[in-house]
Amino acid sequence: MTTIKFFKKAMVGTAALATVFALAGCGKQSASSNDTSSSSTSSVRSSESKASKAYRTANKLIKNHDYQGAYEQLNSLNDHTAQTEALADDLQSYMDAERAYKNGDYDSAKDNLKSQKSTSTAMRNAYADLQNKVSTAKGTNNTSATSSSTQTRNNNTTTSKSNSGQQAAANQAVSDDTSDNVVNAFANKMGFSGSEGYQIMPTGKTGNVYKFEVRQNNSDNTVANLIGIYQYNSQTGAVTKIA
Repeated sequence: MTTIKFFKKAMVGTAALATVFALAGCGKQSASSNDTSSSSTSSVRSSESKASKAYRTANKLIKNHDYQGAYEQLNSLNDHTAQTEALADDLQSYMDAERAYKNGDYDSAKDNLKSQKSTSTAMRNAYADLQNKVSTAKGTNNTSATSSSTQTRNNNTTTSKSNSGQQAAANQAVSDDTSDNVVNAFANKMGFSGSEGYQIMPTGKTGNVYKFEVRQNNSDNTVANLIGIYQYNSQTGAVTKIA
């Protein structure tokens, strides 16, 4: 009887000890799981912290006009946020636009600056500044500039009064003898505006009747296309197109 009681007690003790070890094992497994979760969260926080720091640094560099440095700062990130990725795209477009602008390709520069993905104020200001430069350069490039023409004082009508080298000496004399008032009156009557690239060249005169050759510059001011040859009576205001 004593032996049986001892055996039962030993069995109970062994079972209790096994339960303790089992609980300890669960505790370790739970702790390990928590450590993994904590490590993952810490990694995400670290990545976000690097991205935020890179974003702030990039904006400072943009304000100092160091766009390449700002781009490299963002490009060095292993993990991008939506914010850093958008700013990196904007910087790439800006640098492409700046290169096109410096090469005189204003249309490509304008296309690269059409839209901004990021919400960066520094980037928005840089875009606006370059857009203004492109617009100004494009406008200047398209301005009518012909060395053989002079702008009239009252309506900017372009009147050619110089010998192009192909005009006869007689025509040059007529041009010099024709007053700006007569040319302006004819231009106003016909709607030939200098701002639209028209050139009016006097080629003949008989009394009050003047003969004018009218040309218009193409869009890049490389060719002056013939519009027509007209006779204009300065006394009656009558106009006849003869060619």
